[in-house]
Amino acid sequence: MDALVTLAGLGWDPEISGILTVVAGVTVLMGSIWLIVVTNSGVRLATLMTAAALMGWMVILGSAWWMYGSGWKGDAPSWKTVDINLGDLGASGLFYARELPNPGEMPTAYELVVASGDAAAAAEFDTLPTADDNPDLSSDALDALRADRQLRNETITRSELAAVARNVTDAAGLRAIGPWRLLATTEAGDAQAQAAADLLAHPDLDFNSSADYKLLDAYTMGGKPSLTDDPNRWDRISHWITSSARLTHPTRYTVVQLQGVLRQEVAAGEAPPRPVVDPDEPVVSVVMIRDLGWVRLRPALVTIGSFLVFLALCYWLHVRDKELMERRREFEASKA
Repeated sequence: MDALVTLAGLGWDPEISGILTVVAGVTVLMGSIWLIVVTNSGVRLATLMTAAALMGWMVILGSAWWMYGSGWKGDAPSWKTVDINLGDLGASGLFYARELPNPGEMPTAYELVVASGDAAAAAEFDTLPTADDNPDLSSDALDALRADRQLRNETITRSELAAVARNVTDAAGLRAIGPWRLLATTEAGDAQAQAAADLLAHPDLDFNSSADYKLLDAYTMGGKPSLTDDPNRWDRISHWITSSARLTHPTRYTVVQLQGVLRQEVAAGEAPPRPVVDPDEPVVSVVMIRDLGWVRLRPALVTIGSFLVFLALCYWLHVRDKELMERRREFEASKA
């Protein structure tokens, strides 16, 4: 009975079962080849030949891991929070972040839409539902829908506007705010997710869930140069050449801003109301740096290490063959 319990534990423990799988595979696959070679070449020579073949195969496998960043790989690139600023970026611990104006010092996204006269931006963020578009709604329901749409228009962020009409934010100078540029919501997904996770885990901030705050804007600076908005073929070719030839990776920073929202009652069975930022709450700016990780370091070490061991074993076999040929030559000379 105790043996059955032990076997059940081995079957359900992924670490122990994984180790046993590797041991069994090495024993069956490598052991069978070694046993076949032993019958013809002896223990020492069979061991050298099998080990050299294994290291050669590891070089091929490690090269594939190294090339594609797979297999036994290291940490993937990620965002690391270096500063969490409340209210005033001028007091940020990162010098570059102090060059970024506070949200209240810039026009809102809705003001940019109204002032731009851009058709795409106005169609998305400066229009209200009409009775012709919603013939089935009562006047009260239509008024409520129009009020909700107007609230949504007035509370859009600059990053949301950049995702729809980049030319409007570029004309307002948000592509080059000193060394910073505005990120559209489609570009800042992983940075915003990491910033939200760090804020929820911070013990001194009163954020318990994603319903307690609203994501505002995201800005970035540094990193490798990116393609233009409408690149031609030569732009793509030249960008690929210059990016491939660049040996170093310039440091990249990103600032993600968010703000606490007003507490609103949610009626049972109804959809939650649209979040509205609380003007009394400070804007929280999460300053992050891009950690490039070391995905290919382990595969590189496996490949290089296996190649060195493979060369050493091959040299050992070569020396052994030379000694064997020398002894054979001496034996034939003695017979003559």
